[in-house]
Amino acid sequence: MNLWFAIRGCHPSLSSDHFIPNQFYGATDDTLRSSASSQPHQQKQYNHTNVAFALSGNHADFISEFEVGLKSVLLNAPLERTLSIHILADQDAILALTGKHNYKPPLFEIIQLQKWVSRSQIEIHVYDVSPHIPALTKLVDDTFTKAYNFQGGSMMGQSSIMVHTIGTYFRLVANRILPQTVKHVLYIDVDVVIISNLEELWREVETNPNALFHWGKGMCAGFVVMNVPRMDEIWTLAQNSPIQTIAEELDQNINDQLIFRSVNVTYPHEVHVLSDGWDMSAAEKWQPKLQYSLERTYPNVGMLHFNGGGGKKEAYFNNKAGGFIEFFPDTWGNAKYYVTLPWAWARYQAKSLRQPDSGGYPISISFE
Repeated sequence: MNLWFAIRGCHPSLSSDHFIPNQFYGATDDTLRSSASSQPHQQKQYNHTNVAFALSGNHADFISEFEVGLKSVLLNAPLERTLSIHILADQDAILALTGKHNYKPPLFEIIQLQKWVSRSQIEIHVYDVSPHIPALTKLVDDTFTKAYNFQGGSMMGQSSIMVHTIGTYFRLVANRILPQTVKHVLYIDVDVVIISNLEELWREVETNPNALFHWGKGMCAGFVVMNVPRMDEIWTLAQNSPIQTIAEELDQNINDQLIFRSVNVTYPHEVHVLSDGWDMSAAEKWQPKLQYSLERTYPNVGMLHFNGGGGKKEAYFNNKAGGFIEFFPDTWGNAKYYVTLPWAWARYQAKSLRQPDSGGYPISISFE
């Protein structure tokens, strides 16, 4: 079987040496023609499923968590919809994905995405958000400085106040980066593992398509579906909310989650609450007494969120002191499947789901 891997475009601020040459991916005119001719099956047109990651920096454990999250998304791609994965990344993260950095091979080379063939079309779009960072930084700073009536200049410079880096806010300007054709996008943190097909989530989202955003009742911004054409309203409504009061009442740090929570608390009619199975956050469901009834309490689970972030650097699955994966192998421990599953076996699983009359769809990657 001929496989092809299309890389279109190249970020202008990075030299061509930063990217893997096309011949590495095996994309030739012959293979492109052969692949196209082997796909007689025509998909019925459904709305695309869009998933977004935000990557800032190149810390090894952070990139490792992204690798596991990406694998879980690919293996749970909807069977009859196109899946578009949008990676919002700064230049350090892009180098970790596509070019040699600190003498380490790039992630995309290690996992050999050029060999991935799936039942439905999967696209990966990588965006360099660096040009947007100055405006985003000002937007965040202005929002919180006003909300807290801060008199000491820029709040962004107060490390004791601003716990997270600017990268955590990339999701909140996705509408300024993604194509205008994107209507809804699921943002997930890198320490989220998808364990059920995303089709079920998208069906739920489409029952309330006009909501400003969709998330769980635990109000965790690490798993949120956003209405892309309306995303600027999130900032507007947050700025008209009593942010400081809400932060104090909810014991919430100043970060992107406070933006979402301020909107949810002040304008609850704008938000759709997802079913419990798409709100499995360790930060909320950590109580030991809950773990032994987790399956009975939550029988329909689609994701597991291990809640890293802040100053924590170590990947959740590398926790030497033990963690949810080790302590509760029958529930949270199911995430380990995606941690340890070899990429070659993952590719075979995806390939095995092809329609009988189809050669499948090779993955495509573009750099915007």
